[in-house]
Amino acid sequence: MGADWRAELGKIMDGRTKATRAEVENARFSEFLATVVTPALKELADELGRHDRKVSVRETTISSALTVSNGDTEEISFRVMARSLPAGIVPYAEVRLRKGQRLVKAESYFKGAGQANTIELVKGPDIIACFLSYYRTAIDVGQG
Repeated sequence: MGADWRAELGKIMDGRTKATRAEVENARFSEFLATVVTPALKELADELGRHDRKVSVRETTISSALTVSNGDTEEISFRVMARSLPAGIVPYAEVRLRKGQRLVKAESYFKGAGQANTIELVKGPDIIACFLSYYRTAIDVGQG
């Protein structure tokens, strides 16, 4: 076996000390959640609270979520998650909103089609604008 086992051991040990691509991306997305997404959702929550809505903001290592209720009725759940694509880490919104008696689910990116949506380019105002577009739909349906 000779030096081959030493080379193999070196590969094993080197691999253990280097973070995998997934680990690096997870850490970068967690930082994006903490510095961009959750602060934007908290801004929304503060303002929605001024309009007599019950709100909660939750952050985990893989998502940040804002849930808005009017009384006992959930109006919208807005959760930011990520996909790893060749262009980079791409955040998207997973939205659940009430349409009459039904709950409808949708997904949305934060910038228009054909535009870059990576975490480096998506900012708090993009997240707030996306939330508002869905929340407007939930409120309009609820009032109609």
